[in-house]
Amino acid sequence: MYQDAAELEQAETIEELWAGVVDCLRRYGIHQVIYITAIGVPAGDTRVLTTFPELYEGARPDDDPFLLHCCDSYDITATGPEFLPAYDYLTEQSRAFIATARAHGFLTGFGIPTRLRGAARYGGFNLGTTLERDAFMAQMWPTAEQFRLFCLLIHRRLEDLAGHGTSPEPALIAPDMPISLQDLSPRETEIIYLLARGMSRKEAARTCGISQHTVAEYAKNAYRKLGVRNRAEVARLIYAGADPS
Repeated sequence: MYQDAAELEQAETIEELWAGVVDCLRRYGIHQVIYITAIGVPAGDTRVLTTFPELYEGARPDDDPFLLHCCDSYDITATGPEFLPAYDYLTEQSRAFIATARAHGFLTGFGIPTRLRGAARYGGFNLGTTLERDAFMAQMWPTAEQFRLFCLLIHRRLEDLAGHGTSPEPALIAPDMPISLQDLSPRETEIIYLLARGMSRKEAARTCGISQHTVAEYAKNAYRKLGVRNRAEVARLIYAGADPS
């Protein structure tokens, strides 16, 4: 799948790349594909590429529950109507939206966040299959990380073709953090990572599409959880694995 992505990265237009991505994913058992990205909270400037645009005829893309997941987590999640019983915290509106995907052959799938370093835009790929839950978990779920790498590479190329600058490294914005940071939320991790790299609060706010006040709140909460006082101590924790005490 990595070789497929490397070949697709040679595409010169978004249309050419998208057509190649859909064809490739269908060879790997993916029946429907959604690529959705946005900036800020609440979501704005939302953009969608999908094999079944009918899904959004009765709903705003901004309200797609997968997009909300991408804002709060970097984890791959199981998606589709077959997994609805596991997500009893979803609103009735979100549950109804997910249920409509069944009529389009999207029963189960991978929700893969694909935000890159240095990019304000977040979102990801929602890859749907026609498999029922048990078959999907047995046949497809073990390959989740392969799909993640594929999607990260394609996302980077889509961002390049759209004229959005990102780091050339195909990695999540907060990769390989020390285990001592595991109690932080994804947003808190992201903010302190950016601050530890030397960004100002203003720059971090612009990168993440949120206000400077929100950045300050995330940083304050993260510092409290980690028992540190400033960005220098955070940087030492991240880059040297030092204990702040």
